[in-house]
Amino acid sequence: MKGYDCVHCRRCMQLEASRPLYVTLRRKRGRDAVMVDTTTLSCSSGCFQAENTHPGVGAATVAAEIRRSPRTRLRWRRGRTASAMPRLQLATDAAGNGLWERDIAGGALWHSPGLQTMLGFTPGEVPATVDFWRSRIHPEDRPAVEAALAAHLSGGHPRYECEYRVRTASGGWLWIRDRGRVVAWDAERRPARMMGRQLDVTARKRMEEELAESRLQLDAILDNAPVGVLLVDRDRVIRRVNKSVAATFQHRLEDIVGSSARLIYGDDRVFEEIGERAYPRMQAGGQFDEEVAMRRADGADIRCRLIGRSVKPGDPERGYVWVVQDVTVRWRAEQALNDRAGFQRVLLDTVPVPIFVQDVMGHYVDANSAFERWMGIDRQALFGRTVFDLAPPDIAGADEAVDKALLADQKPQSYETQLRCADGTLRDVVFSKAVYCRTGGKPAGIVGAVMDISERKRAEQALRERQQLFEQIFVSSCAVKLLIDPVDGRIVDANPAAASFYGYPLDRLRSMRIEDINAAPTTMVRQELHQAGRAERRLFQFRHRLASGEIRDVEVYISNIVVHGRTMLMSLIHDITERCRAAEALGRKTRELERSNAELEAFAYVASHDLRQPLRVITSYLTLLERNLGGSPGGSLDEEARECIDFARDGAQRMDRLIVDLLDYSRVGRKAKPFRPVPLDEPLQLALLNLEVAVQDAGAAVSVEWPDEGMLPMVAGPTVAGDDGELMRLFQNLIGNAVKYRQPGRPPVVRISVAPDRQGLDQPGKAAVWRIDIRDNGIGIAAGDRERVFGIFQRLHRRDEYEGTGVGLAVCKKIVEHHGGRLWVDDPPDDDLRGEDGRPCGSLFRLVLPALDDATRQAGFAHTGEARIRS
Repeated sequence: MKGYDCVHCRRCMQLEASRPLYVTLRRKRGRDAVMVDTTTLSCSSGCFQAENTHPGVGAATVAAEIRRSPRTRLRWRRGRTASAMPRLQLATDAAGNGLWERDIAGGALWHSPGLQTMLGFTPGEVPATVDFWRSRIHPEDRPAVEAALAAHLSGGHPRYECEYRVRTASGGWLWIRDRGRVVAWDAERRPARMMGRQLDVTARKRMEEELAESRLQLDAILDNAPVGVLLVDRDRVIRRVNKSVAATFQHRLEDIVGSSARLIYGDDRVFEEIGERAYPRMQAGGQFDEEVAMRRADGADIRCRLIGRSVKPGDPERGYVWVVQDVTVRWRAEQALNDRAGFQRVLLDTVPVPIFVQDVMGHYVDANSAFERWMGIDRQALFGRTVFDLAPPDIAGADEAVDKALLADQKPQSYETQLRCADGTLRDVVFSKAVYCRTGGKPAGIVGAVMDISERKRAEQALRERQQLFEQIFVSSCAVKLLIDPVDGRIVDANPAAASFYGYPLDRLRSMRIEDINAAPTTMVRQELHQAGRAERRLFQFRHRLASGEIRDVEVYISNIVVHGRTMLMSLIHDITERCRAAEALGRKTRELERSNAELEAFAYVASHDLRQPLRVITSYLTLLERNLGGSPGGSLDEEARECIDFARDGAQRMDRLIVDLLDYSRVGRKAKPFRPVPLDEPLQLALLNLEVAVQDAGAAVSVEWPDEGMLPMVAGPTVAGDDGELMRLFQNLIGNAVKYRQPGRPPVVRISVAPDRQGLDQPGKAAVWRIDIRDNGIGIAAGDRERVFGIFQRLHRRDEYEGTGVGLAVCKKIVEHHGGRLWVDDPPDDDLRGEDGRPCGSLFRLVLPALDDATRQAGFAHTGEARIRS
């Protein structure tokens, strides 16, 4: 028997312990075979077929052969190992798992009985093919399965693992978790066989879906909850909020999450107090419920009801849940309700109209001070009495009859009568009465007011007299007047002046409509009438057509008057044809001036470029001439020639600077940016930064003094409306001049002070201004030259003494005037800046700039104290 080996089932390639296995032993030299009957190996599908079996050879013969051949013993041991597979399969089925094995090359796919049962099939019912299994996979999951399998077979992943849905025998879907790996390779090291297991994870998937659904429901509940919900940790850091919290406190959700709960409290004291009282109570399992003052993102204080509980009492790591309800409206309503009784009492006593209150039996229960004064009786003495105790029987009887009718139909009543007051005067009055009811609508009493209409009666008589006077004024006035019905545009009335202006007889004019004389489209006229009828506009401008056909521009002032209960439009017409023609001519002149300015500006740019170009050529050739004639040894330039070249170069450079200064002067006010609120410290500090080198070279001391906070609280901080670039150039020129025009041998001192101008602020219509003083200890300016220094090209010193073109101060004055201010030179004050003779030295430049109005400035001063900059 030597040379025989054991083979597996030819159909399913599997061995299991369930029935006898007929193992075919082949001999290498021949076709002799033996049949071995063993109870340890069998095929679960019952598909074994014996080949050339020989019943004459028994197990003892085979065993003897196995003992003689080492190779046979090895294969026998492998067979014994395979005998453990049935026990593993039984354990896997008992755990609810399934095993599978795939022949990659042959396309066979075997499933264990447990896996087949898990899918609703009977063992042996599932075909052992890959195509059948692929057809059972959910179409949406099939690409993921094939991708995971391909990644494993290509060596990209050490094992194959995927979760997908499989259709069961009943048509339902089962979630399984599939895991496996290659266990055998062919001679070319290609995957030949895979094994794996499958686990039913449907229950887990359902739990995950339910958990996701639960989370969605929770999110929907939180997002749609009418109250705010917060989850904070033990450190009072907000971990989750809903939209109501963001809406209540006007913060963005992303700004709230991760922030301290201090964000929504009014102040630190409230935050700390709530923490000290609430959290110990919640940790012990209790609930915190109070109304607390809190604060929104815009700084507004609100009132909120806070309800807090621990997620798990005794475990602060789980956090705390807070419910926030904005009760500001209710809290204010309660406050108003608490104050209403006192307010009503004060209101009743403040109202000058006599008011009284009666119950359903006609007894007086309350009255105000005006009623006491009217009747001459104290309200305490009035309590419990009736109208028969206060008035004659005839008046009291009529009043009682009215009260009974009022209580019966509960409709407010108002009627006129006469009443004798405490001083005995008989006056015309109006009684206004209404029923007040208890909850449920049952009448509780009557509230009445006594209105003295004696003055109104006299006023009605005066009104009738004024009506007559109005008619006379309307008719006799020389101004064009029309009375128009705003409903249909009909001219109800017109005065003789209107007939004369329009050229129509009065009867014809009174039968026309406003559309007949207004040249505007009918729809526009109707719209203007509607606006005038609702008093939305008073002044209009139209083009009216006269009887002659001439069109005149008119300005119409319309006011509403009531005539016999109807609202009419009283129109006062003024002929402005000549004024409109003058305005049109002025507009043409303005446009022509704008065009001329634009051409002048273009000319200035071209001229500046064309004028500076020859100067550059002159400077370049002078430099080249000096280099060629004087730079080499034995040059022919003497000192006089060099001096001439220097004079020529200096003149060209001064001419170039003069052209640049003229261009800057022409640009002031025309090329400025739109005005904006500019704090004065910004251009001032920038100017000092630009002059830093000049200040250091001169050894100057520059200081800036700002206004104190309490100087003038009604004026805003040092802020003006202007162009920051022009303001910086203004300060730079003035401070630079103070440093440049210094006295030889005297260290320059420049003092800048900014203060509100107090003069004239108490006068009506006086605008607030900021005054800026620039004081120096330089050479000063004579009184006769203080106006001349602001002229263009005006210099007080020779160029060899002080450089300059004489344009700088002219530019400064133009900038200040462009900003609506004023610049001048004043006498030096009597301060500590004095010359060698002991008298005040230097100069004082003063300028005022309009401060921002209340609509654009911020309250208070933006800067306080004193800032000093010294070199």
